[in-house]
Amino acid sequence: MESTDQYNFSIFSPRNRHGRKNRNVIFTMLAIWAVAVFGFQILLRVIEKPVPEPALGQFEEQWAIIASGNEADADYRALLNSLVMVRGKITVTEADKLLLSDAITASVVRLVPDSVMQKVTDGIGSLKMMHEEIKTLKGQEYLDLKALIRDAGTAINETLEPFTGYGPGSLEAPILAASLREEWPASFTGTELSRLPDVMKLYLTHNRSVLTDTTFLGFPFHYFYTAVFLLILFVVLCIVYNRLIEWRLNKEGIVE
Repeated sequence: MESTDQYNFSIFSPRNRHGRKNRNVIFTMLAIWAVAVFGFQILLRVIEKPVPEPALGQFEEQWAIIASGNEADADYRALLNSLVMVRGKITVTEADKLLLSDAITASVVRLVPDSVMQKVTDGIGSLKMMHEEIKTLKGQEYLDLKALIRDAGTAINETLEPFTGYGPGSLEAPILAASLREEWPASFTGTELSRLPDVMKLYLTHNRSVLTDTTFLGFPFHYFYTAVFLLILFVVLCIVYNRLIEWRLNKEGIVE
């Protein structure tokens, strides 16, 4: 006959009926949690489809004109907008940042008269030297040079604003100033920028589905599910487990 005050418990080899019931509850809770976590991720992968951002279409339209040999007919302001959008993403690798900077600079060169571009190039050179110098500074010297870098970037953007449309207060302006280089590719069709279409497609194409596009309580549904609902579910499962075990202890007359 099983003892009702037996406290020994092994989840893999339960020694009595209470232990087996307890084990079954634990495994059931784990199964529910696993399905909720991994099942949702699997569902996302199954129903998602690659969807390009509008900026990719903007880029591809201009790139098709350039690739056809008609670089002079391309809208470099539209091309610049798409390039700056990608350059500002935090997930871009260092190699891709250099490639995008080359393309951005080449676009600006085609938008700006030579006389203005010379002034911009001088500003780029000054910025480069200050960026190198600030790596060695600390304290107030660092803060002072940082302010000078900000002012130099603002001056470049003010010079370029009539041609790029990026005012000093726009989100794109700091990205543009940080992307410009003293040297740039002579042609968009050269080997230096041959990877550009693939890089743009990589960063401007995202997997989306009804689960990512639906909004729930102000959040994208997939974000709410993983960041909020799964946390609530975990707490609920813990409460349910404790209530079930307490109910079974009382039912079987086991003394705590």
